[in-house]
Amino acid sequence: LPRKALIPLAGLGTRMFPASKAVKKELFPVITPDGRCCSLLQRLLEEACSAGIEQLGLIVRPGDESTFSALFEPVQPEIHQRLSDAAKTEEAALMRMGKKITWLTQEVQEGFGHAIYCAREWVGEEPFLLMLSDHIYVTNGNRSCAGQLLDAFQRHGEKSIISLYPVQGERVCHYGTGAGTWLDNDLQTLELTQFVEKPDLAYARQHLQMQNLQEDTFLCVYGQYVLTAEIFAILAEQIAANQRQRGEFQLTSALAELSTNGRLLGFQVEGKHYDTGQPLAYARSLAGFAGLLN
Repeated sequence: LPRKALIPLAGLGTRMFPASKAVKKELFPVITPDGRCCSLLQRLLEEACSAGIEQLGLIVRPGDESTFSALFEPVQPEIHQRLSDAAKTEEAALMRMGKKITWLTQEVQEGFGHAIYCAREWVGEEPFLLMLSDHIYVTNGNRSCAGQLLDAFQRHGEKSIISLYPVQGERVCHYGTGAGTWLDNDLQTLELTQFVEKPDLAYARQHLQMQNLQEDTFLCVYGQYVLTAEIFAILAEQIAANQRQRGEFQLTSALAELSTNGRLLGFQVEGKHYDTGQPLAYARSLAGFAGLLN
């Protein structure tokens, strides 16, 4: 199974301005269903570690390492002695997590695909787990969403695999969307033959409809990926050719090339995810994740 996880934290946070001027958006607080107050980043790292990940690569902008690393440094003794026993346990867990972190730098903001490419030397030739930093992932069962994806990666020949979830047609224009051929009887894993970034509904109806999904329901990116090192060769070619989308190097175009070559699987994850990337979505997600909304 993959031992490394990659989490890009080098975004500019403009959609959460002005709060993101003072606090990195990945350090915004969330309340867990059992009443803990932690940061988005801590929740993400817990998700990765619960799946057996041993090394955490965090991609940051130049100068931001100290801002994020403060989360993994000991609090002052006078604060520590006032912490509850539960809080001291949290503090110890953060210290252990910090020992697994390698800080990676994206020198210039050239897009999500470029951020991943900046981690190529740290990743090496191993497969790795990639997680979007503005999502909260919640499993429906005992195995975490990341764990489910790692299991599917191992079960289906260790091809690159991305987690997907069903989305209603009117929202499909906001997401990377895939379609292909089911590989198992429980209709959970598929070989992707198409992968399209933010298709309009007419295109999705014509090209991306899957059997056994409700009409006008499509499989869209859930925000977790297990990728093999071949993704770096594709990104290198696209960067060398200055192949940009919306002015940046995108991961989606590299994934589309993988799917064209029959090298990309999709996995319908058993879980929910909460988007925290925009103010109202963050507010709804806080309430939903904490269990205050059905």
